[in-house]
Amino acid sequence: MKDISEATEISAVHSEMLEVDLQGECVRWAKARGYWARKFSSISQRSVPDYLFGRVLFGSRIKFATEFKRPGCKINKETGVMSTKAQVEEQETMRRAGWFVFECDNFDKFKATVLAYEQENL
Repeated sequence: MKDISEATEISAVHSEMLEVDLQGECVRWAKARGYWARKFSSISQRSVPDYLFGRVLFGSRIKFATEFKRPGCKINKETGVMSTKAQVEEQETMRRAGWFVFECDNFDKFKATVLAYEQENL
């Protein structure tokens, strides 16, 4: 094992963004746009989306739920998306109840999806 004193150059430390980091960035952006945002968890119901968002925009009620995934998350072979089968089933149930639900592993994708959803609902 080498000793730190043997280092000859500075090397960059690379760390991958975690799901919680992505959530924080997206929630801060949404709140800055006037959204109410709440972490969603349920004792009795597993596989619920990570966050719920809501806002009234020019008289239109905008509400959506987001399932955040670690940036670069692989597609689930069983579902064809990043979410698990149970998460997909819960997302479909929420859609039938009138929620817009999407999964996200990228901050720019989150912003683009929210902005497009706002435009559709004005």
